[in-house]
Amino acid sequence: MDLKYIVWKLPLSLTPFRLIRGALAQYLTHNEQQEEITLLRRMFVVMAVAALVAIPGALWVQAPDYDPLDRVMLPLTGLLYLVLLPLVLTGRVDPRRALVLSFLANASYLLLAYNHQFRVFAPQYGVLSQSTYWFAVLYVAAFLIFPTRLAKYFVRALLGLTIAITLSHLLLSPELLRGRELLGGIIQFLLAGVVLTSMQSRFGTLRDRLNAMQVVASHDALTGAANRRAAEERLQTLHRAGERYTVILFDIDHFKRVNDEHGHATGDLVLVNVTRCARQLLPDSAFFARWGGEEFLIILPSLPKEEVYELLRTLRAELRNQTFGPQKGVTACFGVAHVRPGETPEEIVARADEAMYARKNRGRNGVEFSTLTPETALHLLP
Repeated sequence: MDLKYIVWKLPLSLTPFRLIRGALAQYLTHNEQQEEITLLRRMFVVMAVAALVAIPGALWVQAPDYDPLDRVMLPLTGLLYLVLLPLVLTGRVDPRRALVLSFLANASYLLLAYNHQFRVFAPQYGVLSQSTYWFAVLYVAAFLIFPTRLAKYFVRALLGLTIAITLSHLLLSPELLRGRELLGGIIQFLLAGVVLTSMQSRFGTLRDRLNAMQVVASHDALTGAANRRAAEERLQTLHRAGERYTVILFDIDHFKRVNDEHGHATGDLVLVNVTRCARQLLPDSAFFARWGGEEFLIILPSLPKEEVYELLRTLRAELRNQTFGPQKGVTACFGVAHVRPGETPEEIVARADEAMYARKNRGRNGVEFSTLTPETALHLLP
């Protein structure tokens, strides 16, 4: 192997920036649950509104003697929030991207302000400025917003840059060391940052373990889909909120025959790929779960029956065209029920189940709506 490649490429692959970039790409491309995306969107909206109120207030307090850095950075930061806020609210920008941009913007501002105060504020007043308080907020926010791995990279980079800025100014301006109050403030600021980031890192690790346990408790081990327990909890949540929704139960036709002819490994492959197909075709607002065995449950918002049928027609066609090892495609029976006023989750699931078995009794490979008349149902079914 070329020595030049070893000398240059290997160190570059281990740089902190490469690690941060990898963790950031994983965070932005991970297929998050819709509930998590909604929570992050709300979080960004609160942050943006707070910033858009605080920034004009900070400039108003300084008027007319504006700090040179604040004169530039605060309006730019406010402009960033003004641009991102409507894009996030309308769904044109993923809230995760908006949160990353806003975090980096705030971190950049604080680092510039920290560097700036060593030239202006610290020599004049002999203490650190009040802007250093916000570093603690950023350290905590990183672990609340981002996955632990990415948060660790962010806060370590932020802490490392503050240490580098501090050392550079103390080395270039030794007279700053004569001010005991300033030196004490610097030491406490940096030590507090080290302690806070270490504590948050530990809490983040514990949170990851808890999340992993929750995933195990709420997801099917084979397919990765939500399990029956998680589906029942979602139905109860919708019921308590009085939401209108649609339940779809479907069962893979002749699944026992697949296991008998090709083995259980092929049967498992069918279950995994049925889950993959459904997740790819269903809208983001859908909830998909393995109900048991070869039976799956879908929860959709209240949609017109024609739209539900068209969605299931597409899914059925995709399942027929798939190849699952030696198994060439599968079919399924679908039972659909729209929630009625005052209906419990158990009742609507029972109606969907009845509709699914009605479809089985009429020849399999089709869709049955529990709330339609026989004439209308025959008009929609193949």
